[in-house]
Amino acid sequence: MIKRYISLILGAISTAYTVWYMHYGVPYQNSGALSKIGLEHRGAFWVWGVLTYATLAIGLALSYRRYTKTKAYIPLLAVSGAGMLLTLMFDFEYRKMPDYYLHCAGSLAFSAVTGGAVLILFILTYKKAKMFCAFTWITGIILASDLICLLIFKETGLIEALPVFAGYLMLGLTNLRRDKVEIKR
Repeated sequence: MIKRYISLILGAISTAYTVWYMHYGVPYQNSGALSKIGLEHRGAFWVWGVLTYATLAIGLALSYRRYTKTKAYIPLLAVSGAGMLLTLMFDFEYRKMPDYYLHCAGSLAFSAVTGGAVLILFILTYKKAKMFCAFTWITGIILASDLICLLIFKETGLIEALPVFAGYLMLGLTNLRRDKVEIKR
């Protein structure tokens, strides 16, 4: 029973921490980008990264186990975790070219693979409930609009945080759900 609430509770804690962490920058400007803030607040950046990865990974693992028969989420979470590790270990400092590229590669791997894992989850569960149908569309729209905004406006805290907050919320609600479509092993 408690497993159902873990994802939602972690999501609430992670949301509060992310909002607090973002106060170090201006969320709608490049200075508010989570990685930019991390240059001056390394410890807080590490806490944010570990908390964010843990929240999304636990939410995804619980959801995949509960609603699907696939274990495809395991390699996806491994790649996502490696991406977050690169993001945290290397500075987002353009003057340190190798660090900058490793940081950006890690950030891209984390974002794309985690977003993809969430989208795949909802595609696989699309016909099981109206909520999953809606979450599939919402996830697709958020990922596409986030990519477009990144290309137009570059990196800002709000552009980075929106898909993360959506992931916290949708995975938390998915895991909190009471229904009969649970897959028994």
